[in-house]
Amino acid sequence: MKRYTARSIPTALLLAITVCIAAVAIHSYANAQQDATSSTTEQAKPQASATPVTCADSESSTGTFPPVPTTIDKTCAVIPLDFNGTPSQFGADLYSWLTFVSVNWPVDPTSCTANPNTSILSGPQNPTWLTFLSNDEVFVPAPQSPANWCYSPASANKAGAATAGFSSLQAALTAKRKVKLAHLPPKVLALAQKYPEVQLFLHHNAKGQDLLSSTEHMNAASSPEMQSILDATDQPVTDQNGRFVRFTINIGQDEYKYIMSQVLWKKSGQAATGDLSFPPNAQSGPTELGAMEFKAAWKVLGPNDNVSHFFTQKAIVYNDENGSPSPGPNPVTVGLVGLHITHKTRKQTKWLWSTFEQVENGTKSFYNPNCSPSQCPPNVETATKPFFELNPNGSPHNKPVQVVAVSPTTAAELNTQFQALLPNTPWAYYKLISTQWVGELGNAPKPPKLGNSVLETFVENTNPYSCMDCHNFAHDSKGFKSDFSFIINAKQ
Repeated sequence: MKRYTARSIPTALLLAITVCIAAVAIHSYANAQQDATSSTTEQAKPQASATPVTCADSESSTGTFPPVPTTIDKTCAVIPLDFNGTPSQFGADLYSWLTFVSVNWPVDPTSCTANPNTSILSGPQNPTWLTFLSNDEVFVPAPQSPANWCYSPASANKAGAATAGFSSLQAALTAKRKVKLAHLPPKVLALAQKYPEVQLFLHHNAKGQDLLSSTEHMNAASSPEMQSILDATDQPVTDQNGRFVRFTINIGQDEYKYIMSQVLWKKSGQAATGDLSFPPNAQSGPTELGAMEFKAAWKVLGPNDNVSHFFTQKAIVYNDENGSPSPGPNPVTVGLVGLHITHKTRKQTKWLWSTFEQVENGTKSFYNPNCSPSQCPPNVETATKPFFELNPNGSPHNKPVQVVAVSPTTAAELNTQFQALLPNTPWAYYKLISTQWVGELGNAPKPPKLGNSVLETFVENTNPYSCMDCHNFAHDSKGFKSDFSFIINAKQ
């Protein structure tokens, strides 16, 4: 057989053979490296748990870093009593997200508690917290009496009385609407009677309106800082569609019971009680959650808003106590754009302060990326007194406010994780800004500053730009300390 030597092989063929051999060697080396890397990665990567992590698992954990839920089940309908484990920002923010899911769980309207037989993922968008009584339904002018808890149709309120039940869903909804209509001005009442499906009536066009409107209530004369906050929270926020943001306040059952037992809806009750001390959660078991408040911001949705990205409600909007309807259309569809949740707990006697926003607040709903700071200065009021929203033809009267957040989120990763747990729901389009709390050593709030871009838009980014520091000044109508709550505003 003829043997070939390197000299006898044509140069071109020899080059091709060499390239081929090199390619095979490189390919083999690459495969070996890939196998080695894969093996190392598999060894380093934590193995996924075969058992899902529930909301109950997260809440009950006492670890330094409690596990984040990997599934939404009926345990997510239970409002957390406190946050457990080693005190940390992560633990506080996890508590906030667990609370957010639970209070937005679909409600059983007959009891004003979460319905465990449905799910936030597939049930009706009817959050539990929105069925809690509003401040307008508790602090009522004479000769009215505060509404009964869960709109019970009992003939009279009795302090500390047990919640009366309803025989049917329809009875509950009828009683709820009847109470709401009783508090409406005549002009709005006439409009509401034409639209029996509407349950939300919005007229507070500034966060501090009515609640923070007197120096007696705020004791602001002795505090220049609080006077500036008073002014800043009494101004309306105009969105990019030229509409005012509206605000609501709802309170939890344990706070309601305390208000009723001390007759705090009357100035005489406040005088007799002195400094207030709201109840914290029960020491064990879910019998008492402790005092809770929910402060919400709503925007009228327009043609530039994606309705599917908001928790929405049909609402009738008006802008003054006389009930003068807005010259625009009514009812309207409003979307939730901000939510404060405050909770007094045994571990956090200065309350836990959670604040959430809709994710598009800073990109389109309240911010114009094409407007320069010189033309659209951030967080500057654009409306002038006397405030009114629309011109007689329904067109916007005020320029939009260029809202720019000053509180960075501490929960970016948690936001991503919980948003992924809530697909195909409006709740996937909300984010936690942060949770303010107090550590075991000292009384300084963590983080030191916290605010919501649509709830504290005009508050200066200086001390006390902080939920806890601001509410530390809270007093009732008689000048007594009101335990971090501004809602104690007796009209009788």
